[in-house]
Order: sequence, then C-alpha cells, then structure tokens
Amino acid sequence: MAYNYPEEEQKILKFWQDNKIFEKTLEKTKGSKSFVFYDGPPFATGLPHYGHILSSVAKDVFPRYKTMQDFFVLRKWGWDCHGLPIENIVEKELGISGKKDIETKIGVEKFNETCRSKVLTYTREWKKMVDRIGRFVDFDNSYKTMDSTYMESVWWALKTLWDKGLIYEGKKVLMCCPHCETPVSKAEVAMDNSYETEKDLSVVVKFKIIDEKFLKKQNNSIYFLAWTTTPWSLMSTMGLAIDAKIDYAKILYKDEYYILAKSRISQIMAGLGEYKITDEFKGKNIEGIKYEHIYDFHRHNKEVEQRKHLFQTFAVDYIELAEGTGIVTINPAYGEIDFESGKKFDLPVIVDVNSAGYFEKDVTKFAGKKAQLLNETIADDLRKKNLLLRGDMYEHSYPHCWRCNSKLFYRALSAWFINIQKDKNKFIKFNEKINWYPEHLKRGRFLNILKDAPDWNISRNRYWATPLPFWKCECGHSECIGSVKELKEKSINFSEVYKSENVEEVNLHKDRADKIRLRCKKCDKDMQRIPEVIDSWVESAAMPFAELHFPFENNAEFKKRLPAQYIAEYIAQTRTWFYYLHVLSVLLFGKNSFENVVSTGTILNEKGEKLSKSKMNYPDPWNIINQYGADVLRFYLMSSSVMQSEDLFFNERDVKDTYNKVVNTLCNVVEFYGTYVSKKLSEDTPKKFKNILDKWILSKLNNFIGEITVEMNGYNTVKSCRLVKDFIEELSLWYVRRARGRFKEEGEDKQDAESVLRIVLFNFSKAIASILPFTAEFVFRKIKTENDGESVHLENWPEQNKKLIDKDLEEKMDEVRKVVSFALGERVLKGLKVRQPLASLKIKNDKSKIKNEKELLKLVKDETNIKEIIFDKNIENEVELDTNITKELKKEGERREKIRSIKDLRKIGGYNPQMIISNLSSTAVISFAKDPQFLKEVGISNITKVSKKEEIPQNYIVKEIKDEEGKIDFIAIPKIDKNN
Repeated sequence: MAYNYPEEEQKILKFWQDNKIFEKTLEKTKGSKSFVFYDGPPFATGLPHYGHILSSVAKDVFPRYKTMQDFFVLRKWGWDCHGLPIENIVEKELGISGKKDIETKIGVEKFNETCRSKVLTYTREWKKMVDRIGRFVDFDNSYKTMDSTYMESVWWALKTLWDKGLIYEGKKVLMCCPHCETPVSKAEVAMDNSYETEKDLSVVVKFKIIDEKFLKKQNNSIYFLAWTTTPWSLMSTMGLAIDAKIDYAKILYKDEYYILAKSRISQIMAGLGEYKITDEFKGKNIEGIKYEHIYDFHRHNKEVEQRKHLFQTFAVDYIELAEGTGIVTINPAYGEIDFESGKKFDLPVIVDVNSAGYFEKDVTKFAGKKAQLLNETIADDLRKKNLLLRGDMYEHSYPHCWRCNSKLFYRALSAWFINIQKDKNKFIKFNEKINWYPEHLKRGRFLNILKDAPDWNISRNRYWATPLPFWKCECGHSECIGSVKELKEKSINFSEVYKSENVEEVNLHKDRADKIRLRCKKCDKDMQRIPEVIDSWVESAAMPFAELHFPFENNAEFKKRLPAQYIAEYIAQTRTWFYYLHVLSVLLFGKNSFENVVSTGTILNEKGEKLSKSKMNYPDPWNIINQYGADVLRFYLMSSSVMQSEDLFFNERDVKDTYNKVVNTLCNVVEFYGTYVSKKLSEDTPKKFKNILDKWILSKLNNFIGEITVEMNGYNTVKSCRLVKDFIEELSLWYVRRARGRFKEEGEDKQDAESVLRIVLFNFSKAIASILPFTAEFVFRKIKTENDGESVHLENWPEQNKKLIDKDLEEKMDEVRKVVSFALGERVLKGLKVRQPLASLKIKNDKSKIKNEKELLKLVKDETNIKEIIFDKNIENEVELDTNITKELKKEGERREKIRSIKDLRKIGGYNPQMIISNLSSTAVISFAKDPQFLKEVGISNITKVSKKEEIPQNYIVKEIKDEEGKIDFIAIPKIDKNN
C-alpha cells in the first residue's frame, strides 16, 4: 500500500497535541533524575531555514532519548530579542538610516518601542515549523532576553565580575561597522563567514628620509617604500616598521633612491623600467631613521607635539615578505598590530575618522568625506606630490558587517571589556572536562579559540539591548549596579522614572535607564549612565541562570541545572555561544556550563554554495516536508556528515532515497503485518522459537538495541541512523521476504512468525522514537493492543535481551546472504530470471559454516530457486550455476511466471492477499485451471478460457503478458465493486 506519509504525520501531530503527549512525558518522569538541556535562543527576525531545522532536530533527538531512559528533561524555548538583527529591520521599516537618524528623527524611546513590537513578528511561523518537524518543546512559555527579569540577571552577572575586578574600560582597535556605528566582534564575522572577496587599491608610498646622519650629504633624495591597502589611513601614520634581521637594499631609479626588502625588489619594480641596486644591508642598519611624513594634518595635535620619537623606523618581528615592500606603516588608530606597536614605541593614537567612517575636520583636505571611498583620490594626491611609486588593484577577502553587510574598518575606540587573560588557563583546564562531538574540536578548534581569545569587548554603541549598568561621574568615579533593588537604593530619581519597583514592571532598556541618576559618593555630584549597551552574546551566555531570574529566585533549581548535560548548535558557535557560555560560567561559578556538546556542520546547496533566500538556490523546506515528511528530513540530516561538523551539500535525491529505503520500507513491513496478522498479539517475553529465521531476527534485534544504545549514549546520530537503516533492510528484505509464506498458512509456525514480527516492530518502534518520532508512532499505533501504552513516546527505551543473541547464527546467516548474492549475480550475468528454477548450485567453500545446516541451505535454495546445493572446492568462482534447463524445469518456470503475473494484476486491482477472486479470464494460464495448488497460490476460484481480448467483460482489468517465445497473451480479473 502506498501511504501519503506526510498526511499520516499530520494525523500523528494532531494526536500528540490533542492528547498532550509531550506534557505527559514530563509528568511521567517528573520524579526522576534530571537530564539538563540548554536551548540557545534564536532570533525571531526571519523565517526558519535548514540551519534552524538542523539544530532543532539535534536538540530534539537526545532529550527524547533520555526521556525514554526515565530522565526528566525540561525543554523550554527561548528568544534572542536584542541587537542588530531587529534594529536593522526597524530602520528599514521606519525609513531611516544610521544612528543620527535614530537619535534626531525618531528618538531612542520610539525606536526601542518599535523594536519591541516587531521582534517577535515570526513566532507563529517558527511554532508551525517547530511543531511540524516533531520537536517536543515548551514553545508557549518561552524566555525572552528582553524581559526585565532576564535583563536583571545579566546586570547581576556583570556586577559580580565588576566586584571581582574583571571589568575595565580601555582603548583598543576593534572592527567597526560605519553604518551601525558600533564595534563588531571577530567571532560574529567569522560565525557567518561575513567575508567577501573584493578588489581594493593598494599603493606603494614614498617616505622621504630626512635623517642627516643617514643621508651623508648625498644630493639625491632617498625614500623608504611602504605598502598599504588602506591609503585612507595614511593621514595619521606615526611610524614605519622594518625587521632588523631582514636583508634590505637601496636601489637607484630615475635619479631617486629607494629602500625596500631585497627579496621584494623584482615584484615591486615590475613594469616600471630599469633600476640598479646600489647597496645592501640588514634591517638593523636602518632602524631609527627619521623621515618626512606625507601629510601634516596633525602636526599641531598635542599628542603629536609631546612625542619625540615619531616619523621614524621601528624594528618589529611581524614583517612578512610574501607581499609588500618589507616596510609597513604603523598607524595605532587603525590596526590591531599597529596599536600594540604604538604602545610599545609610545606613539600617539590619532583617530581622524569618526564612527560613521567620515574624516574629521582636522583632516582639512578630506573633511566630511567617506574615508574608505577616497583611496583613489588620495592616491592621485600623492602622485601629484611625487610620493606614489605605484598603485595596483589588490584582490583579498575583507570583513563585512554580519547584519547590514557594510564594509567594516578597524578603529581605535574606548570600550568596556571583561579580562579574559587573567583566567585563560582556567578556561583551558575546564575544557578538558567537556565531551565534544566530534572529539577533535576539544583540543583542536575550541582549544585554539581559548588560547587566542582576546579580552571580551562587552560594549556596543547601539540602542535596543540591555544597557550596561555602569554609572560614571565627571570626577572619574564609576559604579556598577547589579539589581533593580540596588538601582532604587542608589538613584536619586527612581520614582520619577519608574512607577513601580517590581522588576517585571520596570523597563530597564536604554531609553529609560539613561534617565536614572546616581549620587557620586566621592564628590557628591550626579552620576550618569554610560551610553553603551551590552553585547548580546553576554545575554546569550547568561541563559542558564537568566531564564530562571537567578539569583533573585529559583536558586535551588538553577544549582541543580548547572552544568547542563547537553547542548547543540552548528560549528560556528564554537567561537560564540559555546565559548561565551564556557567563559561566563567559569568566571561566575567556577564550573563548566555544559558537559556534552554536539557541534553540527553547515548546510550548503548541492553545488556547495551558501544557502541564499534571495537567490532561492535550495529547495524550500516546506516543499520537502510536504512531499516526503518531516521524519525523512530528520533522518537525512541526522545520518549525514553534517552531524560530524562537516559541510552537507543538500541534495533532494538523497532525501528521496532516505524516504524509499527507510521510512517507506518500514511502512511496507507494517502494512504487511496489518495484512497478514490475524489478531492483535501481546508483546510478552518470547518463548523458545523453532524457526531459524525467528531466532536470527530476534538476535539481530537485540544486537541492534545494544549497539544503538551505545551510539546514542555517545551522541552519535550518524552511526545510530546507519544501524536503523541496516536493520530495516534486514527486516524487510530478508526476514519478511523469506518468512512471507509462513504468514499464509494457519498453524503454529504462522503464530510464531506473527509473534516474532510484533516483538520486533514493538521494540524497534521504541528504539527509533527519538530520531524518527512520527514513524515510530505510526508503527506503534498499527501494532499496539489494548494493554499497550497510549504512545510510543510514553514507553521506556527497549532493553537488550542478551540471551536471545546468537552471534554464531548471525555469522552463518551473513554467509547465507553472501552466497545468495553471488548466485543471483551469476543469474544476472547469464540472463537467467530467478523465477526459472535451476537444477543445482555449486559452492566453492567446502569448509563453510553452513555446509551441514539444512535450514540455512534451504534458505539459499528458496532465495535462488535452486533444487540442489553442492560443495565443490574445485570450481573456479565462489559459486557455479547448472544452467541446463530441462523440460520439467522450464515448465515449472513458466508456472512461476504466471503466478507472478496474476499477483501483479491483483495489486493493480487493489485486492488484498486474503481476497479470493471468483474468476480469471485468460488464454495464457488455462493449463493450470484444474491445478488446486496453483489456484490457491494466486487466490483464484475459477479460470475461464477466452479466445480473444474482446470477449473479456467490460468490468474486468486486463494485463498483457508474454511467454518465453514472445507470444502475447492476456489475463483479466473483475474490478472491485466499491459499493459492496
């Protein structure tokens, strides 16, 4: 029977919802030991895609599994409400762009209220998808990072770190977005691979040497050649970096001398004409040489005037010779390495580009212009000054904002940080206690992230987020507030801003919190809150305690829930959520946040391209679910390499293959059970069965239960799915196929076969329930009795019965199937249909385990349609067929062919196996009309001879068949009268 499987899933989903099956699983296990699962909050600012489906299924599988093992697994949905995703959407909806518009045209209060009203726009669509893929989770009582209770817990966390001396304000060079006007973390850019390959202008600039000692009264001008891909940053370059150990050279070109790395001369001078090397020396010989700066916009800046050692060369250890000149500019305001060099050599940090990317007024020539767009203009200006040797387009990978896609730039700014360096060894030590899946991430990617981690920039220059709870006074004193109660106690105008001190009624967002003033205990003046808000990753990392409003309530519950036994997200979260969870938990509680973590890979389209909504370069998830069912998609994802942190090239052909070989095959077995099993059976402890197939499948079942339990305990869905798929194949294509005839003959053997098949399906449905929840329920409901539970998901995980495992029998059956495979292969090579009986089959392995096993040899005979099996070690191949077909064998083959044709016709007509057809009209099978065994096999009570097709009644279904000589005959059976 062909099921509309997606439709069956919809019925099952309704059954779960109507009967509150998820809630009953929680009720059933509420007194049991907890298995703690943390669910990272997604944004609700867009529709769910394959990445969300992947993580949702991974988050569903193991909580289901642990629930069936009698653990209590609380599953509560959460929403990440703050940050740039919703801010960018609201900007577009309000028709504004950038911080200036927000503050002057709209106002922060209206902007934040709009964000609040829009942030959960797609929750209905999310719930629809989450429900449809079969995930059991409390969606309706979700936690939200914008709730005041959640935000207060985040404040508490920062206050705790503040009191430990781990939070500081400092100036660093950070990646910044000129549109969003806020720093962006490297982790965020790397997480979404927000790099684009583009071409920028690179220039080789001439810096004129003015050091008298070096020049030695030489008449010709001498220049250092420095290479940069950011000509706009040259205004505030404070020095040039060289390597003391590198070989440099002085070359003569058009009456000017240039100094650069010797190994780079040919590349830099390529296409410029003739030049001559006049001197060679080590970098140490040009250290400390003064040069004339190419622009003097900042000559009157106090920071510049106070320094003596400016505009000279400095020896460093980071010069690379793969590109450039071997001399690089040092601009402490616009480069991370430059900033560190600036500190080392006491160079000023002159920030002459504002947060929106425009030159400040001090850069008079270019003031008010977008710096990144002026590279060509600046190059032309240098060329006019004879300070440009060459300009070339340079192709490289460059970071863009992960939300608005603006080109980022590095910029020095004051920000707030959590000191990571102080406890870095502790983070590394605690990582050793975490089980990573796949394991290589533990001492690979994640360990490297921990080792290389910078201090955590927790401040953002935005609006819709939890505000940083830091208040500063003009005298320099600052305080951190850790609760609403403390805010009320220390503020001088709380009642003017808030009507209630109940945290749930207190809006802690920026537009309100900015109005609160504190009294400075140092100078007695008013203290204002700093303008920045909190990095949303702090909120995500606070999820384990903030969702419970810890430490203000639920303290005992939180302590039971730390650490979590399980979390799961995709590979990029190693840099973000996994990392921040780990760090914050160790800093606050001295404990790991989680014990087991599954990291999935990334889903790409079948060409290896990133999935794009605008390009729609992938099949719509809803189309896949509506065509094949959610379980098929679940199994496809859980069985793929994406569950081993590798990329998955999504391919609908593989989805279809999963449907055919897994779900549909299993459904056919269930349909077979429903067709032939005469009564509802109980799943009692099995008796000692006689049939060798029964013994084998029960052994395989219990082996399977043991193996899948091991793999599920190891969080390995790939191997678990492989076990499921293999068992379905063995059950369907071997056990049911070989035992089919036993179900048709009344007696003890039929009863045994029925009992065994039910035992297998009953236990198998439980073992697949976490990965294939719909299919498991479908199987369970088809075979359940009045004594069975309401749902497979209220059952316990199946127990392995080791007494039923017979490894020797399994090995022998493997050999049977191997011999059968060889024999059928030989039939194909020789063009002999299986329906044609053959006299004998020779097997070369005369020491085979099955040589004296009559039951097993009978299976070989039946499956290969052979009369006799002979063991002969002298044959050339593994098996050898006797291809001599006698008249008797040919007649028997024709009989089998007729039986097959009639059975095919029965299927076309919709007859089930138990239905007896009153009459068959035919010219082809008339010779078997008086053969009672033939009539019984085909389920026909009478065969009528007709001479031509036209004589067949109109209400008959007709099928044409060919005999061995190619002659066309036909058979026909009555159509089923659906009215009776």
